[in-house]
Amino acid sequence: MGSGGSKQAALRTVEKVNIDKFVGKWYVVGVIPTYFEKGAYNPCENYTWDSKSKKIKVDFTYNASSLTGKPKSLKQTLIPDGYPESSGRMTVSPFWPVKVPFLVMEMSPDYTNCMIGYPTRAYLWIMSRQPAMDKKIYDSYVESAKEQGYDVSKILNPEHNDTAQIKEKNTDSNAPAAEEAQKMPTE
Repeated sequence: MGSGGSKQAALRTVEKVNIDKFVGKWYVVGVIPTYFEKGAYNPCENYTWDSKSKKIKVDFTYNASSLTGKPKSLKQTLIPDGYPESSGRMTVSPFWPVKVPFLVMEMSPDYTNCMIGYPTRAYLWIMSRQPAMDKKIYDSYVESAKEQGYDVSKILNPEHNDTAQIKEKNTDSNAPAAEEAQKMPTE
């Protein structure tokens, strides 16, 4: 007898990831959080290539409980399946010997925005090189997640000191730049 539940299709991932373009700082602008990320403000993932181990060192930094809360850091190791390019199906190790899937579902051609998924759809990360992400790109990532079985109502938008996470494009070229709308997505 089976479990009675239907098995979800595998998440779609990008075909390849250029490791040198992928490393660096990413702001988490949308997230279905893990236990450790709940209550995180200013969340950032910092990726550094370690040529000796041929792995990516991850430093997840955030402020606990408020924008000015105690700074925290969680170290992890991201394991690509190749260098200088990897598939979009990597693994991450929060601590030895645990390894979990790290699925690059979306990546902008210029490596300024990405979305990382988890097979059970329990976790999701929408990230940008800046603390603000264009709303059209953000919305397209959310739609992609929804199409692949995510409950997108669970996505949180953590606050950053720098600016709002989702940036509306101002289409009025006569409007002053200071009036460019920067706000969180609304239902």
